Amino acid sequence: MADLRILSAGVDTLHCSVRGELQDGLLVFLEALKEESQRTNELQVVTWGEQSLSVALRPHGWRSYPFWASSPNIEVAIGASSPFPPVFIQAHSAYLHSRGADQAVAEISQWLDANVMRDEPVLGISRLDLYCDTQGWLPAVGDFDKFHCRAVRRRTYSVPIYDQAHLRGRRPSGFVFGGGDLMARCYDKTMELSVRGSEWPKALWVDWDQDQPVWRVEFQFRRRSLVSLGCSTPAEALAARQELWRYATQWLSLRVPTSDSNRSRWPEAPEWTVIRQAQVGSPTSPLVRDLVRSADELRIIRGLVGYASSLAALGAAPGLGAALARTVPGIPAYLDRKGEDFADIVARKRRQRVEVVSPWDVGGPTSGPAMSTTADGPDANGDEADRP
Repeated sequence: MADLRILSAGVDTLHCSVRGELQDGLLVFLEALKEESQRTNELQVVTWGEQSLSVALRPHGWRSYPFWASSPNIEVAIGASSPFPPVFIQAHSAYLHSRGADQAVAEISQWLDANVMRDEPVLGISRLDLYCDTQGWLPAVGDFDKFHCRAVRRRTYSVPIYDQAHLRGRRPSGFVFGGGDLMARCYDKTMELSVRGSEWPKALWVDWDQDQPVWRVEFQFRRRSLVSLGCSTPAEALAARQELWRYATQWLSLRVPTSDSNRSRWPEAPEWTVIRQAQVGSPTSPLVRDLVRSADELRIIRGLVGYASSLAALGAAPGLGAALARTVPGIPAYLDRKGEDFADIVARKRRQRVEVVSPWDVGGPTSGPAMSTTADGPDANGDEADRP
């Protein structure tokens, strides 16, 4: 067996429904902000009191919810009529790994209690994704047929709806098993991060060899599967995450083929034994926010290079300096037509910017630079149908 190592294992996605009564006047307040957002075509950042979970209200709603607010920490949809819950919350992966999943749920509950709900909010679990990042395991295309995925004969489970193998060139980039209430994904995480231009998950990887790919095993539980396993609230689901992981890694398993025609009797592959025994905790790092910001800067630089190169292509001088110099005469005239000063634009965008909540923002740090796997979501492989 290859030297398979567990780099990190925890909670990647958490979606919650919120029951209860909204605070008096909240919908009127949000409607006024929404109208302002539509009038100016700009996000309206809402910061309640000293709460750290600031959100930017969008000029449109989401599905049955007339109000949708976003941040790098959470997505919150507000205002749906019965039978839908009045609030729906999605915690982003960067926030879960900056604060820790358990702490994040506590902060979200406190934020809802102080700013959104009339009484103590009642949180229900809608979706939970658990993951394990590994190194030393390099699945091949042929491994797809070595997986055994079974249906659980409980009322919420059925035979997996689909199985998929994804290829990138000659390399497999990932496998998908099941659908609906329980889904599994095994995919090349380093390849996915390179495509997205994201670096922050690497801050969580313990003993990571930068020259080798990292493969992630991830299970997506939806509400009906969680409830059938005794988890109705986020707290219950997080408390049971190790049991959920054990269950999922038996529902799906990698086997060693034998002459037996019954795949379920094939012995478990040694690699899968290590994955099944992974301790799913709450890994965190204070570097997450800095790395998210660095990724934002890189995306802006890429855009700037694209525009500058297009501008240079219009003139005789192809150099970057010449292209940027060419913009200087036109900028003051452009700002005059807009009736704005450059410093005012920068100040407005600073007000609109919402950062990932750092461990230093609320009650001090929760861990060191990277906790071991024995300690705790938009997610590239999350369900887009659920995301506002």
